[in-house]
Amino acid sequence: MQAHDVNERIFDQPFKPFRIHLSDGSSVPVTNAGMVLVGESSVILPVELGHDAHGLPMVKRWRTVALSHMVQFSDIGRGRERQGPQET
Repeated sequence: MQAHDVNERIFDQPFKPFRIHLSDGSSVPVTNAGMVLVGESSVILPVELGHDAHGLPMVKRWRTVALSHMVQFSDIGRGRERQGPQET
């Protein structure tokens, strides 16, 4: 996977939530394009969300993923599938 591939997905209009599948079999949901930081060799993604004292969203935990470990993207469907990073 290349940085361009991730950028195409997060800047697609309208944005559609998706999962990034990794080489270890895990996946990371991307439900908000504004929370993804794309670098030359890696991507920083939120994995745990919370809220500040005013009730606004806040990232509590990030995960840095090497582009070389990203295998594929898949759309996040509706229904029982988890819709985003864990909220605490």
